[in-house]
Amino acid sequence: MARISTYPIDNNLNPQDKWIGSDANNNMATKNFSLESVVTWLNTNAAIDSQTLRFKYQQSATSLNRKKGSISLQTDVAGNVKFDSIAALTFSAFSLRYASYGKTNDISNFYTSPLIGSYVLLSKVDDVAIFSIYKWNSSAQDEKNPFYNIGLTYVTGNGSLENTKDYFISLLQYDVNAAGGDKTEIFNQGVAAKIWDITHSLDKFASVSVVDSSGTTVFGSVNYVSKSNITVTFANAFSGQAFLN
Repeated sequence: MARISTYPIDNNLNPQDKWIGSDANNNMATKNFSLESVVTWLNTNAAIDSQTLRFKYQQSATSLNRKKGSISLQTDVAGNVKFDSIAALTFSAFSLRYASYGKTNDISNFYTSPLIGSYVLLSKVDDVAIFSIYKWNSSAQDEKNPFYNIGLTYVTGNGSLENTKDYFISLLQYDVNAAGGDKTEIFNQGVAAKIWDITHSLDKFASVSVVDSSGTTVFGSVNYVSKSNITVTFANAFSGQAFLN
């Protein structure tokens, strides 16, 4: 066999390319490894993520069989689950990154602060067009450690949770109330209307910014009924969101 240094370098990589290595699971036997298999391992085990909130959706999970690094429904449900039907999820105290390497890094404190009261993006790792935005309402430890039951309010999104697929959690809007900052809230108008009747919990005469369902800013006549109730009147009926500050 020629010296390895004498072989040409392949700069045109292909998933079926192979190299030789030792199999740690088989007494270090010499094996071929494909580029595709290595890429799959890296992605499956989140090995290239230095720190992420990355989880794998586990279908038909129960308190007896939930896996570290998973998200699941609190009750056993088969099949894909539409994002807009979800009001609660169970999260592992360990993300895929930590679970893959057997580390003891428990990230469940993050589920309480800063996530409670904040808005989060749940997105499919291999297709960002599959996503959902939720308000993260509560966090309670499950009866079987190390899992946490998270209460959610659906805001908007597209698609479903799919079995064995990976999902990221990203913080979109931090609830500054706990930090002593200003108060904010998002109101969702799901049905087209000329007059929006907005009830909020900010306990102040909040400023209002409105966008329609396509994200375009729309201006209307704002009437403050009280510190917790606002009506906004528009020229035409439409659905969308109001951002209160």
